[in-house]
Amino acid sequence: MQAIIIGFMGSGKTTVGRELSESLNVNNHDLDEIIVNQIGESISSFFKTHSEAEFRKIERQQLQKAMNLEGILSTGGGTPMQNSQIFKATSIPVFLLDAVDETILKRLTKESGRPLVEKLGMDGILQLKTKRQPAYEAISDYIIHTDNKTPQAVSKEIINKLRSR
Repeated sequence: MQAIIIGFMGSGKTTVGRELSESLNVNNHDLDEIIVNQIGESISSFFKTHSEAEFRKIERQQLQKAMNLEGILSTGGGTPMQNSQIFKATSIPVFLLDAVDETILKRLTKESGRPLVEKLGMDGILQLKTKRQPAYEAISDYIIHTDNKTPQAVSKEIINKLRSR
């Protein structure tokens, strides 16, 4: 794995992961997509019939497998919360994609199918972001602010950091 991308929902992890992998001509691995392939249903559907603990167990197993692959890995927004020791122990650079609350809200209102948004509402989402932020920062090697930047610009910034390592 050349890089791991973490961040809150709506920060651009999946989009930037795809862009970065294309720019570097390496494989792109999205942990949520890996999990969906493993469980055979959408994550939102899984949460309707299974516990969060069951999901996090599968997530941890798939994260450990994915870290041995070549390319770029984008994680789910909650992945770092249960797996901080895995991230801290790796030599793979971890990039936190961060955005201000207004940017996150704007991006999330354009999307649907996010179980936490449906469950918590926008105020609850911002509280969750605030709660998770210290954990994200604790495991990150780099923080990349994505506000008002294209995925290509964010990807280029990550590439520059990777080349200067």
